[in-house]
Amino acid sequence: MLTMYNNQGQLISHDLLSAKLIILVQPTAAELNHLEKTINCDTHIFTKQTSATEVSHFNALPDCKLKGAHIFVSFNFDPKQSEIEDSLYPTIAIFNSQHLILILQKSPTPIFQDKTSITKLSVEVLLIKQLLYQNYQFNKELDNIKQAIDELDHAARTSTKTQSLKQATDLMKTLVYFNHTMNDQTTSINSLTKFFKEQHLADSILIIDLILSQQRITKQIKVYRDLLESINRLFSAMMDNHLNNLMKYLDSVALIISIPALISSIWGMNVGGLPGKENKFGFLWVLLFGLALAIISSFFLRRKNYLK
Repeated sequence: MLTMYNNQGQLISHDLLSAKLIILVQPTAAELNHLEKTINCDTHIFTKQTSATEVSHFNALPDCKLKGAHIFVSFNFDPKQSEIEDSLYPTIAIFNSQHLILILQKSPTPIFQDKTSITKLSVEVLLIKQLLYQNYQFNKELDNIKQAIDELDHAARTSTKTQSLKQATDLMKTLVYFNHTMNDQTTSINSLTKFFKEQHLADSILIIDLILSQQRITKQIKVYRDLLESINRLFSAMMDNHLNNLMKYLDSVALIISIPALISSIWGMNVGGLPGKENKFGFLWVLLFGLALAIISSFFLRRKNYLK
């Protein structure tokens, strides 16, 4: 979908170079090719426009037909996707003081639906608003992750169910992607905001909001990743403890069983001189003797907590 607005906030459908705001949502290859030829940008700009492994960056475009154009690649999050590789997707912004071109995979910030905002706000402010909206999407997902971590923390103290372990693994995978993505994006946003400050292109308060928003997300990711790592260690410790208890229990049971087995083995020897050989209750006495020793040993092991 291609949407273009002029400086009066009016929708237009002609000359790309005359538009103040151009929004391409899930653009086709033909649309991207047309855009590349129109603004004469590097043909490699859009090669990874849907990849979660794209790198966030801020660079000048010296050969672009838009005078003084720069490119800024950031990331957004789509919670509707089941896999983190599909949920993370780059947003490409090509801009100068008069034009802003956004290449998106999902709908842009709702502020772009307000014609008054498009008219009154500068290109730089519109871009910052879009970035703040993207950070808002990350914040919502981080709130969900925190809730899941709290549930896992409770589960780790009481059980080692496979479902909880799988959930912990999926959350760690998400946080690893978030961590690397935000590390790159923080560097890029610092470069972008420094450029805006030097050129006096945007409200300093809005710039500070963007920087703080990025810092908060970065810190949240690191804190949640550390919490999840501690929960994973707790899961491992609980599993080791359960395994140790199981082995202790099985060893104790084997010891109890071995006592009557030893008694019966001795009385089963084909040699003379064993007591009770001529007694018609000899078998019963041997059986009771072995059982009594097994019961005594089980009581002893239970007092030592080996049978729990």
